[in-house]
Amino acid sequence: MALLAAGCSSGAARSDTPAAGRRPGGGEGSAVPVAVAPTERRTLARSVTLTAPVEPLRRIGVNSQMTGTVLDVLVQEGDRVSRGDLMAVLDTREMEAQLDRSRATLANAQAAFRRASEMHDARIITQAEFEQTRAAFETARSDVRLWETRFGFGRILAPAAGVVTAKIVEAGSAVSPNQRMFELADESLLVVRVQVSELDVVNLSDRVRVRVALDAYPNAPGIPGRVRRIFPSADPISRLVPVEIALGTPPAGVVVRPGYLARVTLDLEDVTNTLAVPEPAIGTGAEGAYVFVVTSDTLVQRSVSTGLSAGGWVQIAAGLDSGEQVVVSGFTNLRQGSRVLIAESPRIDSSGSTP
Repeated sequence: MALLAAGCSSGAARSDTPAAGRRPGGGEGSAVPVAVAPTERRTLARSVTLTAPVEPLRRIGVNSQMTGTVLDVLVQEGDRVSRGDLMAVLDTREMEAQLDRSRATLANAQAAFRRASEMHDARIITQAEFEQTRAAFETARSDVRLWETRFGFGRILAPAAGVVTAKIVEAGSAVSPNQRMFELADESLLVVRVQVSELDVVNLSDRVRVRVALDAYPNAPGIPGRVRRIFPSADPISRLVPVEIALGTPPAGVVVRPGYLARVTLDLEDVTNTLAVPEPAIGTGAEGAYVFVVTSDTLVQRSVSTGLSAGGWVQIAAGLDSGEQVVVSGFTNLRQGSRVLIAESPRIDSSGSTP
């Protein structure tokens, strides 16, 4: 009987002790632990970084305009040339002989035309004879211009100022009409052509701040840039729109060369002093975005209007007030009116995540 009494006493004691995870009060035993964060005012800015090589605004091909043999090449890759500089010489000895002959023919025709003019004025020859002499003179003059032009084709001149990026021929090479001999890069303006999402290109204009960094100079200050042009159409498969960024003056010690890999950062949107919550606080349902607000120890599901999302934070345009506590983790089985137990509030880093 003594053992039975002791057992009953022990059972009674256990029945008076709250079960693990319960609070005194019975109904509070279903409280769900959650982590919360306050709604706060922040400055949000959204940017995107894209990579593409540096390119000259124009690439110029220098072609041969005649059939011939290259006698001499006067430039190499990397040389800078000005408009009209001699780059190569072709064998034009045959054309030079033709030019000399046409000039001699022109001299004879000019003298004959001069005599015919005098005789025509003196009415010694007929009008038809005079016209025949004049036609021969004009033909001889045209032949001289023709051979002067062909002779000039043997001197390969730079069509514009730039840097020689490719030398395709050597002395002794045979060339034909329209064959590429050199390639020039016009470095008066360097550009970077990046591919921008159709979702981001709508926020671009010539006023958008652009920063350009070169992998070749990882520790150097960035190069200023500007949106020079936005191409009129997107790629039908990738939905990307080419955007051309013009590079400004590089900082001291930085030499920008075509082909360097550039990282272009475009500042697309920014808002200041706006209400924001961490991204994990936002839920979506059939009626749109919502958050769970903790009032005392009870959940209230609140519909919200969101705006800019940047750096792990979401702008709240309507639906919350500054300082209200929203749930940022522990969403499992949460319902309107649920009782919650606020755990230690997590530390929200600059990206809006909860480590």
